[in-house]
Amino acid sequence: MSGGFKDSFTKEDTKEDVLGYDDTAFYYFVVSVLTCIAVPWTLSFLHSFLRHGHDADSEFPRKSSEGTKLKYCRTAAMVEKVDTSRGEARRFTARTGLVYLIQTVLLSIIWAGIFGTMTQLGHEKEIQKFDPFEILDVTPQSSASQIKRAYRKLSLNYHPDKNPDDPLAASRFIQITKAYQALTDEISKRNWEKFGNPDGPQVNKVGIGLPRFLLEKENHLMILCSFFFVIVILVPMTFICYYQNSRNFAVNGVMIETLQFLGFYIGESARAKNGPELLAACAESRSMGTKPWDNAHLKKLAGHVIEHKKRVFTFPAVMKNQYLVWAHMQRRHDQMSPELKKDLNELLRHSMKVSQAMIEVACMREWFGTAQGMIEFRRCLVQALDIKSSQLLQIPHFTEKHLELCRNATPPVTTLKEFLALEPDQRRKMTQMSDSESLDVESLCSFIGETRVKATIATDDESEIVVGDVAVVTVRLFRKHLEKGEALGPVHAPLFPGAKFEEWWFFLVDSGAKERIVHFERVVEVERCIEEKLRFQVTKAGENNLVLYAMCDAYAGLDHKVELTFHAHAEDELVRKMPVHQEDEDLDLQPTLFQQWMGDLRGDESEEEAGSGDEVEKSGARYRKRFAQKHKEEVEAEPEEESDASSSESE
Repeated sequence: MSGGFKDSFTKEDTKEDVLGYDDTAFYYFVVSVLTCIAVPWTLSFLHSFLRHGHDADSEFPRKSSEGTKLKYCRTAAMVEKVDTSRGEARRFTARTGLVYLIQTVLLSIIWAGIFGTMTQLGHEKEIQKFDPFEILDVTPQSSASQIKRAYRKLSLNYHPDKNPDDPLAASRFIQITKAYQALTDEISKRNWEKFGNPDGPQVNKVGIGLPRFLLEKENHLMILCSFFFVIVILVPMTFICYYQNSRNFAVNGVMIETLQFLGFYIGESARAKNGPELLAACAESRSMGTKPWDNAHLKKLAGHVIEHKKRVFTFPAVMKNQYLVWAHMQRRHDQMSPELKKDLNELLRHSMKVSQAMIEVACMREWFGTAQGMIEFRRCLVQALDIKSSQLLQIPHFTEKHLELCRNATPPVTTLKEFLALEPDQRRKMTQMSDSESLDVESLCSFIGETRVKATIATDDESEIVVGDVAVVTVRLFRKHLEKGEALGPVHAPLFPGAKFEEWWFFLVDSGAKERIVHFERVVEVERCIEEKLRFQVTKAGENNLVLYAMCDAYAGLDHKVELTFHAHAEDELVRKMPVHQEDEDLDLQPTLFQQWMGDLRGDESEEEAGSGDEVEKSGARYRKRFAQKHKEEVEAEPEEESDASSSESE
């Protein structure tokens, strides 16, 4: 903000009055901006620093998104996995310390700038005003001769002819002249005393709070170059980089290149054995590349890993990652080097999104067999199971010896559901495990528990189903082993990196020769009771047979199958009557807007002729009476017409 004297801000003057410019507004602007940045950043920094250990629950939370307490698997392997993950999250690593150090330094600089600016504000005036005594460097008690002497001295020092290279000299000289006039000329003095300006009432020039150096002529080139760099180069490049990075990923977090690859290579005959190569050939896997020591480390796995499918792709990164996936599914982790384990964990972190994309590609093409195979592959990744392995290997401490004991039992136990249905004593007696091992087995059995699935089919607001209707299959999933107020925590997957929560896929399949997917839904809720609605349009009249498959993506052997049968009427077989409410029927007795307008018009004409308001009311009453009588005659005539029509049909 600047002083309001006239000659400093005239249309003819091409130079800004830099000497009259007030930096106070800029200081307030700087303090405001820095405070808006520093306060939330400081609070966030303190919250993150003080609650560093509490944030360890982000990967393994204690409550669900609904606020329900999560039930965790208490096997020794899962307890160790959760504790290790939380311990690593609480630990101050070198990277974490560097991040905190950089934030501390930056926040210190910002707060120092705030306090320094506030200190400078203490030496600045709130608003710079035109003060002739301050400009001439005299006191209000100075005599006329002292004022004149000061004026001559300053005018000689700041005369433009003596300072041709100083762009501020002219502005300063004008200030000195106006200050001398305000103290010596009677008119100028009265204007200054009354309006604060020797030229009379003026309007102050107000602008953005910018610093003084931005207005100096020698800085204009630097400012223009900086503005050009930010607006023309920095901002567009930031937007282009963000766009280029975001356009490579789809909404589900999978790279676009991966979706294109899966859409091309996944066929109707693809099954779980195709999964390792598809995962290894996706864009996320290929971006991992290879290391110089990979060949030497992979040789140690040679002879221990069996590939159930012949390779199609020979790209080095694809071959390496495919080999690692097979090694993981066959539980050869003890044969891997730390570098290979690190690469495997990175690949498995991508595997959930990629395998979900595989399932969705199959569902979009209505291939139930392919979708089922991709879910089986997903389970193998989570539980580290080979394609042809037994479901019982998901149970902790199970080996081939325990599988043989289960097969030789009476009756034989070959599936996970059969094993869960046994009593604890029966399981312990059959497996012949130690107390600690049996405790882990019982912990897993109580964690998986029993899941019930029920399904009903109907249509909204209708008792019968007609071709063309949108039928609704309501699926209810109930986790019987959970208590009220509990939700299911991460699944038991000690060999899978990170936390994996249970998901269910509901497939509504046409039970024809080709099992075609009619509708599907992916359910990620972990609450005790889940309800999901599957909608589809009925296209075939008569008996319709559908099958609902509820498939768990975390454990093999927990799937459910529900058969649904319903009868659909043809469109001309069942005629539905649309219900009409009494209020709607009463609306038919009311005159239309045009009829009301015509009635009012007739009433106005009769009023003009008769000159009386009573005549208007009589006219309106006569019109309503005629309208009601006409409607009554139409209603009475309808039954007669119907009887005539029926008699003609029977003849």
